Amino acid sequence: MGVVVALPSDNSASYQLRPPGGGADWRARSDGSTLRPVPVPVTHVTPVKRDAVYDPRAQQAAMAVTVHYEDGGVCESLLVLTPAQVELYYNQLGRMIKARESAQDRRR
Repeated sequence: MGVVVALPSDNSASYQLRPPGGGADWRARSDGSTLRPVPVPVTHVTPVKRDAVYDPRAQQAAMAVTVHYEDGGVCESLLVLTPAQVELYYNQLGRMIKARESAQDRRR
């Protein structure tokens, strides 16, 4: 992986790159065949305010989510869950709801 520091030109037939943290430069072919874009890291995912659905034929549930990226970009996607995952998260969400209620009761 490298950061492009010089583009191909009349003087150079290749990209000049440098490791992100510094280090020795290296070169890549000018046609870009050896270069791949580095994906922007995901920071978090949030549920979309829409009903989740269960597909009995596929035996899976789907929930719309928004994926948030480090550069501020977002995209909508689906969180697909097996029946076992639905049950697991049902239990975990139930525990989180009870913990929140207990914390609220203590503050009163």
